[in-house]
Amino acid sequence: MNGSSPLQVLPTAMTEDIVASSRDGIVTIDPKGRVTTFNAGAEAIFGLQATDVVGRTVAEVFLPIEGLDDFTDCVLEAIRQPERPHVANISLDGPDGVLHLSVRAVLLRRKGSGDRIGVLVTISDESERVELLERTARREVERAATGRFIVAILTIFSVFTLMLEPMQRLARERFFDLGPVIALLTLVVIAFLINRWITPSSQTVGLIRPKRRDVVEAVVWSVGFCVAMTVFKYVLLSLAATSDGAQRPLFSFFVLDDGTKVDSVELYALGLGIYLLSVLFQQFAVRCAIQAPLQSFLTGVVGYAGWIANGIATLLFAVLHAHLNPLVSLAVILPSLLWGWLFMRSGSIVPPIISHTIIGVYAIFVLGIFAGLDQV
Repeated sequence: MNGSSPLQVLPTAMTEDIVASSRDGIVTIDPKGRVTTFNAGAEAIFGLQATDVVGRTVAEVFLPIEGLDDFTDCVLEAIRQPERPHVANISLDGPDGVLHLSVRAVLLRRKGSGDRIGVLVTISDESERVELLERTARREVERAATGRFIVAILTIFSVFTLMLEPMQRLARERFFDLGPVIALLTLVVIAFLINRWITPSSQTVGLIRPKRRDVVEAVVWSVGFCVAMTVFKYVLLSLAATSDGAQRPLFSFFVLDDGTKVDSVELYALGLGIYLLSVLFQQFAVRCAIQAPLQSFLTGVVGYAGWIANGIATLLFAVLHAHLNPLVSLAVILPSLLWGWLFMRSGSIVPPIISHTIIGVYAIFVLGIFAGLDQV
């Protein structure tokens, strides 16, 4: 066989059968740029029929199709410079999604004489391989993000634990219990930096700009929660009334840790301002740095990923109040679940901040539900 390859000695009919049955697209083009072969694989890839393509020029067939500029350039370049192979990778919108195609155009020579008879273009569908690589890359990114998230949680609560002693000391010294504020300041800075480290390309516009409906919903639920707290306290006070019918007042405005009532307007305003500032820190730290990444990691892995993330974030939020009083830690669980739910529904940090502000200010500065306990 004089060293000829098996393909060179195949019967013409068999060669045509191979071309016709190949899953890869095979297109042959004569030296004048007219399509001479357009197999079934090419028909499936481009959504064209061979009867409508064969005999027409490459420009007539492919230039009108949007998204095939790279393919057309590769083929035309192969026609103009057939001495060397031309390769291109293109993406094409198909009926079942995006097709990732590898295109190779090489010179066709007549057997024996070596005369140029055109260009052979093979189009291989690499979609499965590309999808597998993308899935593998996503898994690696998720694994790295999970590791960073664990580091974030450990860092936040390690810093918090280390600060417990100075926080309690500040509270005992009656520095208006600035310890929690200082701790929250530290935690929110750490949370922000680590959250950006976990997802450095994430956008925060959606977190800041809620829909009007979400804001209204936050206000309505918060007012309802305040009504429920008022009824709950009224019932407790009625049950605890003395034999002569005397009972503590329903509304008890802001008091210090030892139960001393605040008469100074300036001190009352200072306490309110510090509390409002702490609300921002708490919600950003718990929702953006804990709940949101955790929900993202759990989605598709377990059912009810949003509620699981909300529950875990709520427990961690309760732990952040453990240094104040066990009753305070328990009391923040239910409203925290509400704030996490608002965050889940809106995808914005603003509704939970609004709700936290309404419920917290009413509970502490109006209803006095924590009167005599350490303040949040």
